[in-house]
Amino acid sequence: MQQIILGSLIRQAKGTELLCQLLREEYSLLRAGAPDKVTGLEMCIQDLIRQLVREREALVHRLQAAGMTNLAVFLETLPAADRRIFETWRAKIITHEQDSGQLASINADLAMALWKQSGVLLNHFQNQVAPRERNTYSAKGTWQDRMATATLVRGRL
Repeated sequence: MQQIILGSLIRQAKGTELLCQLLREEYSLLRAGAPDKVTGLEMCIQDLIRQLVREREALVHRLQAAGMTNLAVFLETLPAADRRIFETWRAKIITHEQDSGQLASINADLAMALWKQSGVLLNHFQNQVAPRERNTYSAKGTWQDRMATATLVRGRL
């Protein structure tokens, strides 16, 4: 049972380390302006997070099957030398999770800023293209006095 739990902790630690690396790569792609690559990477990140959640659920299930409420209770049953190994891996998981949380927050802020910037830029271009005056030529080449409000149908009774 010790090997199964240790293996789970090692997989979680390495998975959270990989998550940090992927989030750093996502940041660099956001800075480079490569939205297609960011989208593909985001799918990989989401899949990795799902795998980490399943791994953690399997660990909790294994501990509960052994009659233990959490990992701390399990660690109390181990000799000091073995406990240090488990605690080292658990500390790595915690560190990587905190780092990935900070990186995800930075990436979300950057993505939101880029989205707002794109919206402002699009509005600017639309304002540059739109006619300044309401009175313009129609598609037929004749002078058209447009209404100040939008209308779908215009006709006479």
